[in-house]
Amino acid sequence: MTRTATPTGSVRTLVARHPVPSMIIIMLAVAFALLTPPTLAGWAPEPFLLATVVFAQLVPAVLVTAAADGRVGVRDLVRRIFRWRVHPAWYAVAFLALPAAVLGVAVAFGAEPTPPMLAAYLAQLAVLPLVNLWEETAVMGVIQARLTASRGPVVAAVVTGLVFGFYHLPLQLGLPVGDIVVAMAVILVLAVLLRFVAGWLYAGTGGSILLVAGLHATFNAVNGSGLPLAATATVVAVWALGLFAARRVRSI
Repeated sequence: MTRTATPTGSVRTLVARHPVPSMIIIMLAVAFALLTPPTLAGWAPEPFLLATVVFAQLVPAVLVTAAADGRVGVRDLVRRIFRWRVHPAWYAVAFLALPAAVLGVAVAFGAEPTPPMLAAYLAQLAVLPLVNLWEETAVMGVIQARLTASRGPVVAAVVTGLVFGFYHLPLQLGLPVGDIVVAMAVILVLAVLLRFVAGWLYAGTGGSILLVAGLHATFNAVNGSGLPLAATATVVAVWALGLFAARRVRSI
């Protein structure tokens, strides 16, 4: 008498063989399911965003890692989440480089820094342990890190950026179609560029998801501080393209 595989076993085997596609499908499906109804209904998004962080990112990241790499993989993921023993210069890169550069560009084009900008920056940093750390557990810790190992950093940054950009699509629903198209184009371009920087930071820190979450938090802080989006886009683009050019030069 032969034993047939249980559905649970079959799903786990599939996830173990294809961890990145599995993570992407789960993350987007759960995010769309949780965020689309409240967005269309006009409800406050915050409770649903927190639920999405847990059920679309953190929990699937742990389960996918467990399926692919077992307990050893989960322990390694946890170590990377809380990897804080890195050179102090990397903390400056993660938490200060982007806001300082964006502020400099904005001031050069006539913007004036105000106290509310600093308050918005600090408030966003306070969100890091609640949101950004667990977002990056999934996005960097599972998707981008695995893609980097198998496909290289450039493909990993592009694919991860597109996935993370589309993750925000439900929040745009209800707007005019033209506005959705423009908003998503901006989000996707910025997401891809930021993933180049995030991948470089992750490699330089020996795989610190914590520091990547810091970069993510400061990016959100800059966007919510009242500084022009054009200044943020300029800095991120120059940073990402500079890293890409340096990589091409080293490969010659």
